[in-house]
Amino acid sequence: MLSTSISKVHLRELQMLISKMPLQDCCMLITSEFGLCWSDISRAVRNARLPMTPASVACVLKKYTVKSLTGDEIADIVTRLRLKSIAIRPRTWHVIKLTEQIKDEPINTFIRLLPSRIVEALKNSQSAVNGNKRPQVQTIKLGDLIFISIQMVSNLKQGGVLYVASPPGQAVALVSTLHSNLLRACVQGLGYKKFEDACLNGKDIPSLLRIFDNGNNTATVTDMPEFVATPCIARGGIDFTNSQATKNYLSQMFGPAPPILDTLTVKSETDFFDSAILNKRMKVILQIKSENTFSTLQKWAEIAAISPTSELFQVFHTIKSNQIQISNDEDDE
Repeated sequence: MLSTSISKVHLRELQMLISKMPLQDCCMLITSEFGLCWSDISRAVRNARLPMTPASVACVLKKYTVKSLTGDEIADIVTRLRLKSIAIRPRTWHVIKLTEQIKDEPINTFIRLLPSRIVEALKNSQSAVNGNKRPQVQTIKLGDLIFISIQMVSNLKQGGVLYVASPPGQAVALVSTLHSNLLRACVQGLGYKKFEDACLNGKDIPSLLRIFDNGNNTATVTDMPEFVATPCIARGGIDFTNSQATKNYLSQMFGPAPPILDTLTVKSETDFFDSAILNKRMKVILQIKSENTFSTLQKWAEIAAISPTSELFQVFHTIKSNQIQISNDEDDE
């Protein structure tokens, strides 16, 4: 009865995962998991007189799964599809820096041994000792990244899932949460002893890796352009607002495709202007939320709300964190 109930849970999750996928992703991701051709799946949808939608595909594949696959096979497919859906859908990733490498080895060997190493680390950890839990680890390689899902399951319940994305050969990983007892075992499976929170998060993985890695920055410390505020000839006459100069400067700094962050937190602390009235420090926190905070800051700079050389832009190439601390202890210039 327990296995039957768990199979029903997996079937419901399977149908939900496929229903939420775009149709083009169904064509690419699902066929390899079930060993079917897309033409066979689409023919089954038409024969059932259903519209060609992800929900219809999910309905057809659910019936096929019940007839053709075992409970363990269904669980494996659900885990892999869940991992693929995480890889293609936007979600918040937290960057961690991996430290104290255990050993260096070829990437092919690393990828092949990764699941077994994570399982072994989980079995040796305290979290796997409590109860009759067993680890489930799935890995897929998409592009230059390895995506990992880690979960502890038992016959009665399933634990929370930790998702990890890591570029092989680099001492960095992106995790779905920083508060999982599975994280340390995963770091050991990746070949490192410890990790540090980089205080950097976002939904665009290439941007996060670009900000974290100094080598991928458009401008280095010795090659930073100088902002020159000079009037220029524009379509409507002469531009005295320095808008074009700001655009050119930021383009030289970050290139044609600046990194994307959706959250930026600015913190500042200073003494009250008159200690005789209030002898305390004032704390101010400003949180900027946008689909692209760089575009927001650029628009502010173009209308002279902030300077193009503002500390806020240093988040993307120097500070490399969503959090910036501005000190006002010194006299204003």
